[in-house]
Amino acid sequence: MRKGRPALAVCALLLALTGCGAEPTAPEGGAAVPPGTTSRAAASQTSAHETPARPAVLFGGDYRFGSGLIVNVSEPKTFTPSDSAFPDADRAAAFTLTVRNETDKAYRLSQLSVRATSGDERTPQVVDPTQGYTGIVDAERDLPAGDRIELPYAFAVPAHRGSLELTVCPDTSGADEAIYHGQV
Repeated sequence: MRKGRPALAVCALLLALTGCGAEPTAPEGGAAVPPGTTSRAAASQTSAHETPARPAVLFGGDYRFGSGLIVNVSEPKTFTPSDSAFPDADRAAAFTLTVRNETDKAYRLSQLSVRATSGDERTPQVVDPTQGYTGIVDAERDLPAGDRIELPYAFAVPAHRGSLELTVCPDTSGADEAIYHGQV
């Protein structure tokens, strides 16, 4: 074994645990899972030589961020964008993000970042007003503590069925994020 590898693994683990903003909790089985994830969440198992993965949640599942904000990303619905959609795409996947503010202070929606990746390629957000996908129109709005909001999103996807990941970050610092994934 090379010198420094155990120390590197410990540093990576500490960085991941403190840098992602969510403290893992150990269920009765002993494996750590992110707080607030539902049974649909895929908890990552790591050894001493692997870097811990970001929380992974299947489409349709909830994730509770360290701040207390809970985000649900619905199952995708594929559709053909209209002629007025931007950018021009042959196929898109639509999602509803339900954001529940279970913190003790208001949450500014402009802090929310959502990006999609198919394979290793970033996929653009589709704005299609004809079909109701306009992006966040009131991003400067505060979501009061205890309140919730549903936000429609659509992203261009390849013509063939494949995997898609949505990275949701509730804070512009990017320190706390979860990956929602599934097939579209």
